[in-house]
Amino acid sequence: MSKKRWTTGLFTLCILFVLGGCGKNIPAIDPAVLESKVSVLIISKEHISDAAKSTLQNTWISWRDSHHIAFEWMADTAVLKEPQITALKTRPYTYIIVIGNELTRQVAPIASTLPDKRWVLLDDTVSVDNPPVTDKHIVWKQTGQGFMDKQWDEWVKQQQILGKSIEWVTVGARPIPSLWAPSEEAETIGISDAEGWFPQFQNQVRRHGPSWIAVYSPLDASTLQRVKNLKVPVIDMTAVSIELQWSTLLSSILQSIETRTWVNGNQEYTSQEIQIIKP
Repeated sequence: MSKKRWTTGLFTLCILFVLGGCGKNIPAIDPAVLESKVSVLIISKEHISDAAKSTLQNTWISWRDSHHIAFEWMADTAVLKEPQITALKTRPYTYIIVIGNELTRQVAPIASTLPDKRWVLLDDTVSVDNPPVTDKHIVWKQTGQGFMDKQWDEWVKQQQILGKSIEWVTVGARPIPSLWAPSEEAETIGISDAEGWFPQFQNQVRRHGPSWIAVYSPLDASTLQRVKNLKVPVIDMTAVSIELQWSTLLSSILQSIETRTWVNGNQEYTSQEIQIIKP
């Protein structure tokens, strides 16, 4: 083998080794490319469905090929590690999109310290808490306050009209809406974070003979099963979930990028941006 061919082969091998070593977790867009055009970093959680991954991948490629937007994708990210955090701080990304409730809450404090980038945080499940966003460079898309109540209000009203009785399970910090369970019906509510609550709740159910048990605050699997063993129909209100409608949602984000329009703060998903799934 000639020296020239040997050198070329070694150079190629080194390039392949470097590319293979970059991995999915450390972005590696050429800084010169980043400087010359709009660039987007996407950080997405673990366990996104294959169909959603395919849609996302096709979208990022379309943004690159048709809209001249450079991108890097940190897929399957559970926890941001120090090299990734350093990349967030040092690389000149124009936009950073974060997908997944746990990731958005992890990234939010970091985003607050980096106003040179615009951040789009996307919760992908029902948002239990909604930290307020005041930074001008951050938008946080969530289901919004009172989302779960809106999903069940009609059902509760229907049960009331039909004369059906409901025994409630919640925690002390999440009172049942007064229109669902007036204060005079406090004895129909079980507080699951109170010491020794279940035997008392079990006695309540036996005494009242309700038509339904409604779980208003999440229970662990074993406790939920104990509630179901009381032989009363159980409606787990906390099991409401959402599916992000990627086509609509990402089209909206792309439009804001291309038109350079920006509205910061907490934003509730529109009915076109999510599909609501009830148990």
